[in-house]
Amino acid sequence: MKKTHIIRTFFVMALAIYAQLTFAQREPMDPVKRAERVSADLKQALTLDDATTKKVYDLELSRTQEAQKIREKNADDRDAMRESMKGVNEKFQTSIKAVLTEEQFKKYQEWQTAEREKRGPRGGGNRRRK
Repeated sequence: MKKTHIIRTFFVMALAIYAQLTFAQREPMDPVKRAERVSADLKQALTLDDATTKKVYDLELSRTQEAQKIREKNADDRDAMRESMKGVNEKFQTSIKAVLTEEQFKKYQEWQTAEREKRGPRGGGNRRRK
């Protein structure tokens, strides 16, 4: 009985450590893969035609490549990175609004909100509660 309890405990601890290491080492997605995924998701969510999907892909690829450069350049300065990212995101929003119809853009905004909700709250995990 004691042996099986020790084996179970060891197994659970090994599983927990493995899970922690797996999630802790997740690296940012390659810009091309991200652009492919996002454009495919938007094609389905917004019922886009192939030409519009290609334009969305190009916009997303450009945005992710710029974001990657900003992350590399401002790795030590989070505030500078945040400000630079705001500019990239505003440029993307303007560009995608020009590509999509008014109805598609509304659906896009709803899709964006749903995606943010899926991810849950960001940052602040170590802040003390008041």
